[in-house]
Amino acid sequence: MTEFNDKLVIVTGAGSGIGRETAIRFAKAGARVVVSDVNKDTAHATAEAIGRHAYPYAVDVSDDSAMTAFAAEVHEAHGDPSVLVNNAGYTTAGPFLGHSVEDWDRIMGVNFWGVVHGSRLFGRQMLDAGHGGRILNVTSPAAVLPIPLSTAYCTSKAAAQMLTECLRLEFAGTGVGVTAVLPAFINTGFYPNAQIVGLDEEQGVRGRNISVLAAGLVARSPETVARNIVRIAGRNPAIAPTPFEARVACAAGRVSPAGARLAARFMDIEGLLGTAERFVPDAILRRLDAAAARAVAARD
Repeated sequence: MTEFNDKLVIVTGAGSGIGRETAIRFAKAGARVVVSDVNKDTAHATAEAIGRHAYPYAVDVSDDSAMTAFAAEVHEAHGDPSVLVNNAGYTTAGPFLGHSVEDWDRIMGVNFWGVVHGSRLFGRQMLDAGHGGRILNVTSPAAVLPIPLSTAYCTSKAAAQMLTECLRLEFAGTGVGVTAVLPAFINTGFYPNAQIVGLDEEQGVRGRNISVLAAGLVARSPETVARNIVRIAGRNPAIAPTPFEARVACAAGRVSPAGARLAARFMDIEGLLGTAERFVPDAILRRLDAAAARAVAARD
């Protein structure tokens, strides 16, 4: 599939970041785009940015009943889907023992069950229509790389990754291609919206500011990933880390898991914060916190 003119494309988590830019990019390629997000206002904002042939919906991808109704409504109103981008995502940050069962339920609900629901419901529509299609599940290099204070996130993405690789085997020969897209180093609203658990408030804010600033300094734009997702939908690879840095990171995690674990130890924000608090005067840390908060606010 290389032409998207008048094709129906469904993008979840399209209210911001990668999802929004992906919806816009498919629309520029001539597609009719279903823009879904848990937030009704941001879904409408993306649809307004696109203009004609963009249809906003508010849906919680973790809710089976809501997704079943959403899939039926989309099919009734707009016809058979050609491309599904399961992009909706959520993250927490904090130690494993600081996470409650409810925290786990929420992150698995969005990052794993959301992919299950979307793939099952719209995959069935594609198979029944008989014209083939593409399912692109946005996972993460975190599926193959351990990240400190991100056990729940890494686990949810690893589950979505294996689901995607198995679905590709199951759908082989049907005309429906299934691809895992693994974006990394992308500057989106993902980091400031992370739920901080198991850390005191000051540590949580400090760690979040560091993450956001680091993303702003080294990360690519969401438009970069969106352009690649449209290309990936046309080519139908099995696994697609994007951009180049993500390919390097994923390859390193696959080739040397022990090396990846060692490198992850140097990414432990909690340890770095603890070291800073022991050796840097509190007054200086607070001035740095204020400067970081101002820089983060300026980026929003």
